[in-house]
Amino acid sequence: MGILGRLHPTRLLLLLVCLTLAIPTPTLAAIHRPTLPERVDYVAIGDSITAGWGSPAIDGMRRNGFASQLHRQLLTRGPADLHNLGVPGLTSGQFLFLLDHWPEASAVIKHADLITLSLGGNDIIWTDYKSPGDTAKMRDALSKYEGNIEAILAKIRDQNPAARLFVLEVYNPFSPDDSRHQALSEYIQWANESIAMAANTHEATVVPTASLFLDHEKEYINLANNDIHPNVAGHTRIAEQISHALFGHFNRLVIAPDMKPTLLWNGKPKKLNAPLLVENDTVYLAADQVAALHKGVLKKWWFRVGLWWMHVNGQKVKLPSPVLLVDGHPYLPLRAVSLALGAKVYWIEDSQTISVMTKKE
Repeated sequence: MGILGRLHPTRLLLLLVCLTLAIPTPTLAAIHRPTLPERVDYVAIGDSITAGWGSPAIDGMRRNGFASQLHRQLLTRGPADLHNLGVPGLTSGQFLFLLDHWPEASAVIKHADLITLSLGGNDIIWTDYKSPGDTAKMRDALSKYEGNIEAILAKIRDQNPAARLFVLEVYNPFSPDDSRHQALSEYIQWANESIAMAANTHEATVVPTASLFLDHEKEYINLANNDIHPNVAGHTRIAEQISHALFGHFNRLVIAPDMKPTLLWNGKPKKLNAPLLVENDTVYLAADQVAALHKGVLKKWWFRVGLWWMHVNGQKVKLPSPVLLVDGHPYLPLRAVSLALGAKVYWIEDSQTISVMTKKE
């Protein structure tokens, strides 16, 4: 029986993606490339981790996978398109083949501003499944992986020399006190050394998932469900690392039932004295809080409950929905007022987040 053989057979396909991310060479801050443009094309490529497996499906989609969470981070700063090319079960050899025979993937890679890649776990899992306990076969597979990951990054850079490129390491899904952890550690270290060397050659940033997950396996991995994919917390941790490298901070925008709308002000959560309201697909905020947020910029305004327009600093502003009266207090469409005062405003619908940027990052 192989290292992973004690997991239920129906979970073996899930394993195919699981192990991806962790040594700190180069560090997340080591790669300096151009800043992202105002509109970002993000391409997520790789295995089932990229596809978001391990996070529960919401409306048939893995909306809390790391790629979706990272996409939401981008949306708080401007328009962003996500092309998720995650293929569950994909090995490095299969993806290398696809790079030459999947023109749609090559087309989006060519125009991407941001690329993430997760590959490697399935190379280990399939080898262990087919040849359990065969050290020679495993070392041969890892030697091939070393060449494959180098060739993959070379091809990506040939198609797109300028994109920000992040490569997830392979992680060990088992805790250090589990015998399977020690059995896998040599192989995972080999895979991650191969990632580090290829990333250094091709100006990619390594996401240190292996060290991030170490000693946090129960917290970040679905082992309780007989699954070695990251859970929502694990996917969030991955997205957090990449976001910190890109922007210096991270806002947790995980989709959950009964979410209430939240405000990000210049990229950071803003506490409010009264809650945001969403009515008629419009985000409203109490007028006194709108004025406080724009203190120093807002000179004068005029509005009346029920009107679909108002005056802001002498300018007539058309409103998407009328001024409301809630518990005796006027509520204004936050987006319309903020735009009129020169801010940029973005609404991330699935996480019920409105992001207002009054200054350039």
